Amino acid sequence: MKKIFRVILLGLLLIIFTTTLSAFGAQKVMKIGHQMNPEHAEHLALLKFEELFEERTNGEIDVQIFPSDQLGSFFVQIQNMKQGIQQGHLNGLGWPGHFIPEYFLFNTAFAFKGFDEYAQAINGPVGQEIRERLVEEHGIRLISVGDWRRGARNLLSKNPIQSVEEVEGLKIRVPETPSYIESWKALEASPTPVAFGEVYLALQQGVVEAMECPLDLIYSQKFYEVADYISITEHLPELVALGVTEKFYQSLTDEQKTILEECIAEAGKFNRQLVEEGEAEIKAKMAEAGIEYIEVDQDAFWEKGKVAAYNLEEQEIWPKGFYQRIADSIK
Repeated sequence: MKKIFRVILLGLLLIIFTTTLSAFGAQKVMKIGHQMNPEHAEHLALLKFEELFEERTNGEIDVQIFPSDQLGSFFVQIQNMKQGIQQGHLNGLGWPGHFIPEYFLFNTAFAFKGFDEYAQAINGPVGQEIRERLVEEHGIRLISVGDWRRGARNLLSKNPIQSVEEVEGLKIRVPETPSYIESWKALEASPTPVAFGEVYLALQQGVVEAMECPLDLIYSQKFYEVADYISITEHLPELVALGVTEKFYQSLTDEQKTILEECIAEAGKFNRQLVEEGEAEIKAKMAEAGIEYIEVDQDAFWEKGKVAAYNLEEQEIWPKGFYQRIADSIK
C-alpha cells in the first residue's frame, strides 16, 4: 500500500514538475532597443509598456528595454531584428525608410500640418499600404502608430527670425539627410550638414547661424548657451513608431496581440503627457537662461515649404505621385 502511495505521489510530483517546466518554457522574451537615454520620455513610456504588458499577460511575456543604443547602433539593431536577437525597435517614424523609401516622407518638414495629419497619413489607406509592405517584404510590423510622438522641431537662431522671408540665405545646420536638406532649400535657406556632436561649436564659432530640433534636445545639449532665439515653427511634428518582428508578433495568441496593441496605445498616452509636461518645464528654464521665444506665422512657413515633398519626389526619393496620394487620403 505504501509502495502504491509512493508511486502515486511521485507521479503527481512529476506532473507538477513537468507543468512548471512547460509554463516556464512558454514565457516569451521581448527585447526592445532604442537610442534615447534612461531619463527620456520614450524610455520612461517603454517602461510603462513593460509594466502593463507583463501584468496583463500574467507574466507570459518577459519585456526587456534597452536604452542608449545598448543593443548596438540603429543599423546593428535592424540586423538584430532580422536575426531574432531582439524583437522590437523604437524610433522616429521615418526609420523604416531604410527599407521602404516612402517612409522618409514622415521625416520631411511641411509635408503635413501638425501631429494629427501625420497620424492620419500613416493610418489612412495609403499609409496602410506601406505598412503592409513592411510586414510582407521585411518582416517588421508597426504597432499603434500615431500614439507616440516627440516634441515638434523648432528653429534656434543667433539672430531673431520673425518671418519666413527672414529664413532666406540663413545658414542652418541640418542632419545629412535629403529630406531635411530639401525642406530648408524650399524656404531658400542655406542648409549646412553638420554632425550632431559638432553643432554647439558650429553655432559658437559662427559656422552656422541656426539649427533646428525639438526643444528637449536644445535644452539637453545646451545649445541655448550659444544662440538666443527660438522661433516656434513646429515645422516637423515627429511621430514615433515601435516596430516588432513579424515572427514574434505571430508567436502571440490572438488575445496577446490585442493586449499588445492596447498596452502600446496606453503607454503612448503616457509618452505624450511626459513630452508636453517636459516641454513646458524646459521652455520656462530656457526663458530664465535668456532665450527669447518668437511666435511666427506657421501657415506662411508651411505654404512655402510644402514644395519640398514634391522636390524630393522629383529626385526619386520615393515614387512619383505617392505624396499626392497620401495627402489626398487625409480627411
